[in-house]
Amino acid sequence: MTRPVRVLVLGAGGELGARVCRLAAQVEGAEVLGASRSARGLAGVPMQRADVTDGASVARLLAMGDLVVNCVGPFHYDPTPLVAACIAARAHYCDLADDIAFAERVREAAVAHGARAAGVFVCTGASTVPGTLGVLARAFERSPRAAEIARISAYLSVGARNPLSAALLASLLAPLGREAPGGARWFDELRVLRTQGGHTLRFGSYPAAFAGGSIALAERRVPARFFFGFDRAALTALLRLAAPVLRRLPERSVAALARGLVPFANALRAFGTPHGLVALIAEDDAGRELARIELAASERGLDIPAAPPAWLAARLARGEALPSGALELAELVATSDVLGWLRSRREYTLAGVPG
Repeated sequence: MTRPVRVLVLGAGGELGARVCRLAAQVEGAEVLGASRSARGLAGVPMQRADVTDGASVARLLAMGDLVVNCVGPFHYDPTPLVAACIAARAHYCDLADDIAFAERVREAAVAHGARAAGVFVCTGASTVPGTLGVLARAFERSPRAAEIARISAYLSVGARNPLSAALLASLLAPLGREAPGGARWFDELRVLRTQGGHTLRFGSYPAAFAGGSIALAERRVPARFFFGFDRAALTALLRLAAPVLRRLPERSVAALARGLVPFANALRAFGTPHGLVALIAEDDAGRELARIELAASERGLDIPAAPPAWLAARLARGEALPSGALELAELVATSDVLGWLRSRREYTLAGVPG
């Protein structure tokens, strides 16, 4: 392209939105614009006032973006009008959504409003879960036992010292205790994982917006399960205790509760660490571990969920031809590029990558 690629970040005033702005601004050939209800955001990024639930306030901005990044959570609203407007404006769309119902609506809107014919991609979940996990899992294709992989278990541990907004806390609490496939409930199942670094972490079963509940490996898809926890076992146990109460509350009440809990949650940051961990374990039919990839963050762990929009912006800025339609992140960015980006940063450590 002869001009900079314009990246329009909706929700740029939030914690992850500001990180998306900062990372996208580091992409050569990218120009970042921000929008939020308050019109406040990262210093140095031009800001506009907009509300994603108000079609008129967003529609006037879409012409300003080649890539629209939706960071407005919690993702419990209908994304159809926004996705349709992006397609009509010939703007690529991605979001950081981790909500299964939201992701399904995005994919349905992409098909219904003709993203492929318009020549734009629509990528939901362009964050750690499910996007980056799906990209990293493709590395298992080089494993000598790749043909034996029957499922993948994914684990995410978050450093409790990282800043926490009301939107992030609401997104975290909303699924707890609610019904999961098979009759179980989210966070009813707790797991203990011994990391390759020798740490013992605890995780609870948690929903993830993997398309069809699976991850693509070569020419097939394998079932995927997801587990979430904190760097402190007590915090994970606290979520487990809260799950039976939270499941009885409507989503709006959970959001209101999250806003009230933010001061308490931020007070607990003093007892946590900035260390985060992502682990992907490939298993056979009997549940035996065949291969494992671990990504550890000693700091700036929240940059990882904010990074995928920057990877997409970099491909657009280089003028690379990208497929169109409703696509997963793994169909838009190469595993080798993501591994290279992670290895180039001193705060991240990768282990177990095949090949």
